[in-house]
Amino acid sequence: MSLWRKSAGYAIGRGIASAIVFLLLPLLTRLMSPEQFGTWQALSFWAAMVMVFVQLGVDQALFRFYVLDEQKQGKFLFASFTVLLILSILTVIVVWFTRGLLARIILDDSAGSMLIFFTALWGVTDGTFFTLAALFQAQERIRMFVIADLMRTAFGYGFAIILLVKGFGVHGVVASWIAAGFISIILFLPELFRRCKFSLENDVFLPMLRYGVPLAISMFVIKIFGMSDRWLLAKLQDFSTAGAYSAAIKIAGIVAMAIVPIRYAWVARMFHMQRENTLVKKLPIIWRQLSGGMAIIAILVILLSPEIFRIMVAPGYEAGVKVIPILALAYFLDSLVLLADAGIYTTGKTIFVPIFTGFAAVLNISLNIFLIPRFGIIGAAWAALAAYAVLLFLGWKMGQFLMPVDIPYGKVLASIFAVIAATIAASSISNLAIRILTMLVLCLAVVFTS
Repeated sequence: MSLWRKSAGYAIGRGIASAIVFLLLPLLTRLMSPEQFGTWQALSFWAAMVMVFVQLGVDQALFRFYVLDEQKQGKFLFASFTVLLILSILTVIVVWFTRGLLARIILDDSAGSMLIFFTALWGVTDGTFFTLAALFQAQERIRMFVIADLMRTAFGYGFAIILLVKGFGVHGVVASWIAAGFISIILFLPELFRRCKFSLENDVFLPMLRYGVPLAISMFVIKIFGMSDRWLLAKLQDFSTAGAYSAAIKIAGIVAMAIVPIRYAWVARMFHMQRENTLVKKLPIIWRQLSGGMAIIAILVILLSPEIFRIMVAPGYEAGVKVIPILALAYFLDSLVLLADAGIYTTGKTIFVPIFTGFAAVLNISLNIFLIPRFGIIGAAWAALAAYAVLLFLGWKMGQFLMPVDIPYGKVLASIFAVIAATIAASSISNLAIRILTMLVLCLAVVFTS
C-alpha cells in the first residue's frame, strides 16, 4: 500500500477527529473563559510530558521491531506494555505525594493539587491508548486505528461539553479525557491480549529500550518547545494571554492537522520501503509532493486567518489573531522535518534526534523567556518559528549525511518561499480581496513549480 493511500485512510479518521475539534472551537471558547482555556492548554502540556515518560519510546520502537522481526512480534508487544505498566504505576504514586508542590509550580496555586493529580492520570491513559494505537499503525490496520481514534475523540469532547455545561470547568475537561482514554483502552484490550506473547527476554527488551529511549528523550524536548510556550506565557504574562495564544494555535494548527494523517502513515511505511529497498528512490518524489501540498494548505490558512478566527473563536480571544501567520509558517516547516529525519531513523542513529530537538528546545525556551516580557504573544510565536526552522536544518543535514537522497531542492525551496511570502502579505494587507488574489497567485506558483 502506498504512502498516500495509507494517508488517505488515516485522513478519514484523523480528518473527522480534527474536524470535530475544529468545529467545537466556537462552543469551547464560549463555555470557557480565556483564562480557563489557557489553563486547560497549559495542563495539556504537562499531561503530554507524563504520556511520553510512561511510554519511554516503546511506542516508537514498535514501528521498527514489530515490522522488521515477524517472529518476535508478540514478545515485542508484551515488552512494550510491561514498560508502560511499571512506569504508569510509578508516576501515579510519585505525583500523588508531590501534587501540592507540582500545583505551585504549574498553576501557582497549591489549591489545584487534585487537578494536577488528574492531569497525571490523563497522561497515563493517553500513553496507554497511543501505545495500543501504535500496534494498529505498525500492522497497517488503518480501520482499527481510525475506530479507536474516533471513539476516544467522541467520548473526550462529548463528556467535556456535558461537564462544562454543568459548571465543572477545567476539572471537567481533564476528567473527560481520562474517562475517554480509559473506555477506549478497555474496549481494545482483547485485541492486545490476543497478540501478546507473555515472555520477557533480553534480546527483545533491551533493543527496544536502546532504540526507544533516545526517541523518548526527543519527544520530551519536542513537547517542551512545541507546547511549553502556553505555560511560559501563563507564567510570564497570565493565563488569559495563554488562552488567546492557544486559540490562535488551534487555527494555525489546521496546517499541523493536515500533516497528521501522513505522520501516522509515514513511520511504518518508511520501514516497509526500507525493507523493500525502494526508500531512496521514492523519497525525492515524496519530498516534492509533500512540500507542495503542505505549502498550499499553509498559504490558505495564513491569508484567510482573520476571517477563520472571527468565525471559529468567541469574543475575548482577539489578541491571538496576529500570531496565526507566524505559527502556520512554523507548522509548515515542522511538516518537512518528517522527511528530513528519514536517514536518522532508518539507520538507527536515533541518538541524534534528542540532541537536535534538545538544542531547538533550549533555543525556544531561551527566546520565550527573552521575548515574551518584551513582545508578549508575538514573542512566543517568533520563538516557535525559530525553533522549528533550526530543527528542520539540523534534521536535513544529518539525514542527508546518513542517507543521501536526491532532494528536489528547487521545488522544495519554491514552496518554502511561497509560504514566507504569504506570511509577509498577511501582516501587511488588510483588504480581503487583495489577500485572496495574493493567495491564488502563490498557490498557482507552488503548483507550477512543484
